[in-house]
Amino acid sequence: MKQVGDIMVNSLITLNPDSNLKQVEELMAKKQVRHIPVVDEQQKLIGLITQKEFLAEAFRITDKFGAHQLGNYLAQTRLQDCMKTTLTTVTEHTSLREAGETMHSMKQGCLLVTDDEQQLVGIVTSQDFVKLALDLLPHS
Repeated sequence: MKQVGDIMVNSLITLNPDSNLKQVEELMAKKQVRHIPVVDEQQKLIGLITQKEFLAEAFRITDKFGAHQLGNYLAQTRLQDCMKTTLTTVTEHTSLREAGETMHSMKQGCLLVTDDEQQLVGIVTSQDFVKLALDLLPHS
């Protein structure tokens, strides 16, 4: 049976809670990612910033201060003030079926993969499942 460890990405792009939304914007654009885990100095998982949270905060800033102030306020907004902290995690040994069902039922775009000490070891996204599906489908 295939497990999360078989398809997860383990070359991780992370930020720390003192990073700001301007850094998120730049990193998401440069690396073409929509999910960035937030870790502490020991690489322990403490949060997640997604494109959804980023856009919600950018719209809030624009609505409150105007579009001309967006860049300034993105640079001033730390991740610890807007990151998601209620996280769904799995282990490398979680079955792909269970992980897929969790992502589907919770409408999550990713699952964070941790070890027994809550150290971040990987991430599995909806795109990883699409790639898996394409690999399993016969070529026409």
